[in-house]
Amino acid sequence: MKGLPFQPVTALRRRSKSVLAGAPIDLIGIAGFVLVAAVLLTIVDAPSTVLRAAVGFPLLFLAPGYVVLSALFPRETPAIADGRPLLRQTVSLSDTERAALSFGLSFALLPPLGLVIAVTPFGFTTSTVVNTVAGATLLGAGVAIARRLAVPPADRYRPARRLEAARAAIFDARSTRHVAVNVVLVISMLLAVTTVGYALVAPQDGEQYTSLRLLTEDDTGELVASGYPSEIEAGEAVPLVIAVENQEGEDEDYTAVVQEQRLEDGEIVERNELQRIDYSVNAGGTAYADRTLSPEAEAESIRITVLLYDGDVPETPTTENAYRHGYFWVDVTDGE
Repeated sequence: MKGLPFQPVTALRRRSKSVLAGAPIDLIGIAGFVLVAAVLLTIVDAPSTVLRAAVGFPLLFLAPGYVVLSALFPRETPAIADGRPLLRQTVSLSDTERAALSFGLSFALLPPLGLVIAVTPFGFTTSTVVNTVAGATLLGAGVAIARRLAVPPADRYRPARRLEAARAAIFDARSTRHVAVNVVLVISMLLAVTTVGYALVAPQDGEQYTSLRLLTEDDTGELVASGYPSEIEAGEAVPLVIAVENQEGEDEDYTAVVQEQRLEDGEIVERNELQRIDYSVNAGGTAYADRTLSPEAEAESIRITVLLYDGDVPETPTTENAYRHGYFWVDVTDGE
């Protein structure tokens, strides 16, 4: 009697289905989404604000909290009390609780991640924020996958079951009218989430600015916006650090014009250009220029003014046509 023929393809298909049935598809999907989102927001730098909002909102306000919850609650069904310590037991969450806590935990995780960014030299740029959140989420997804696979297959949380129940609740209604109402409610919720995401991710004009600071070094070596010399002798040099902070949302080129100005009755009667400094500042970055200024005045009160331009410098640079400006006063004496 001949045995049944061995069918390797069929066996492979069955094995694949078995593996996929127990695989944490939702967490694998989250990890894949995070990778794609990071590429779109940092490497590709998608120009569409709507696309950035649609990708950025779940990346920031859903994915981090979801993977943390999945690591904490990997079960579909409640664990049966068996006398083990509480920390070694796992319990389950309803879908409503998972959704609410995913948003809440994501918001709670952002400040600590912000502190991590604050202690790095990279600053708060789009790339830094996205990469930090993406890295933390991928790490959490790895922990969550390991936790879920450690739970018996029958007890594992499976979102596919929940999705099927949701589909039945929406479309298997008693009448077409009920189905239509349910669909409208779902669409309204999606529009609301998209609108919030757009408002949070879209750049706001009021948040874009350039900061000009005139700094000196104090006794401890720290740079401070004070301590300018009030009196110098003729020919004496004045040390100054000119800092430019770029919060315009993109890389910028600047030019700083340093002038020595003499005023009478509040009007500038003479101006002398001491130096001109070019800056190339990355989005979210700050550039510093350490300079030594040598005023030409001999015995009078002058104003050292720094005029900052984000484009071409006009033929006659003034405080009126400068993008930003700062100044301090100094008395020049003849040394007697």
